Amino acid sequence: MKSIQWSQGFRNENSSEQVFRSSEKMKKMMNIFSPYKYISKKLRTPNSELRTFGIEGFTLIEIIVVIVILSIASGIMIYFLINSLKVYTMTVNQKTLFDEGKLALERMVRDIRDARSITTPAAGGSGNTIVFQRTNATAQDGLNETLTFQLTGSTLQKVKTSPAATSPLASNVSSFTVTRGAVATNNENEITLSFTLSLASGENVTLQTKVYPKNFVKSSTYKNYYDNWREEPSS
Repeated sequence: MKSIQWSQGFRNENSSEQVFRSSEKMKKMMNIFSPYKYISKKLRTPNSELRTFGIEGFTLIEIIVVIVILSIASGIMIYFLINSLKVYTMTVNQKTLFDEGKLALERMVRDIRDARSITTPAAGGSGNTIVFQRTNATAQDGLNETLTFQLTGSTLQKVKTSPAATSPLASNVSSFTVTRGAVATNNENEITLSFTLSLASGENVTLQTKVYPKNFVKSSTYKNYYDNWREEPSS
């Protein structure tokens, strides 16, 4: 049996084909396990199909709208804060005026209630001064001493005669009025005190009360004690 001998050229051709096939297989294997194949595919994607994730922006109009809304909200908050501060300041100032006026009014009422006679104002008259003679002595005032409550400038004062002394009762007083009832209506024993305290910032407080002296002579309208009434001293 004759053996077939291949020519050298044919053998070389087959060897080249085998090498080519082997290289193709290697390329396929590399593509399967290569980490860059997805990147290469992504890079080959057209620009119209490219997408980015998690990267979003704002337009100029949106930014302007946000700034305008924040400005309006801030303005409203500042407006309410300023008004709240004004109300708080006004309340504190009015309370200060009220406390000062209440103390002065109480001191005047206690002294006038002990009066045995009133010189000024006359029955049926009014003014910004009251002059009276008290009945009983106290730690500050003497027996039958003449006392005066008057407005000097913006200060409400108490003036003593024995010994002579002037003491302030309240400051920031813009008006002080003393009104005495008329004889015709049998109200000459009724004393009305009214005064207003005010500040330059605009706050003001007005207090008013009525006093009925206890040691006046007999009256058909009010109960009097003929110099026998005396207020119990504070402990």
